[in-house]
Amino acid sequence: MAIATIRDLSNISIWRQRLLPANFDGLLFHVEAGSQEGGRRIVTHEFPKKDLPYSEDMGKRATEFTVRGYMIAFVRDTNVDLYKRDYTIARNRLQERLDEGGYGVLQLPLMRPMKVVCSRYRMTEEDRFGGYVTFDMTFVELGAPPFKSAPDAASDLSQKSEELKQRIIEALSPFEQANVQG
Repeated sequence: MAIATIRDLSNISIWRQRLLPANFDGLLFHVEAGSQEGGRRIVTHEFPKKDLPYSEDMGKRATEFTVRGYMIAFVRDTNVDLYKRDYTIARNRLQERLDEGGYGVLQLPLMRPMKVVCSRYRMTEEDRFGGYVTFDMTFVELGAPPFKSAPDAASDLSQKSEELKQRIIEALSPFEQANVQG
């Protein structure tokens, strides 16, 4: 009995059709490997003179993505945008965006887009692989701030004043049209 390989699967083309181009804020790269890490935040309490610990669930752990992306030297005769340019241009743009900080949208080939921040990355180029650069990137989901920021009183007053002005103008407009016609 022969063991099947992934190439023997008949639905492999369906899987390939669902692949999306990997990118971070629109900056394309190929994905060599990627992993996702999640789970729960557990704090284990151990007490003096007690044999049993107490493990406390402190909520969901932030989802972390580790991605090995790469770019390769450009190819003249191709329809793929990622191959139509010198790889150093794409490399520099991605490195600048990762250094810039702040959140961005990460799209991996088989995952939905997610707002993330890049906590660290490593860029590697080797002479023996000329025209090839890898980025080992770690992203953490952005999530939401724990508290709403305090409203700015001046801008809030200005906005409410503008809204009231617009409502008054709309309310008076039928009277102005009647005076113009009469």
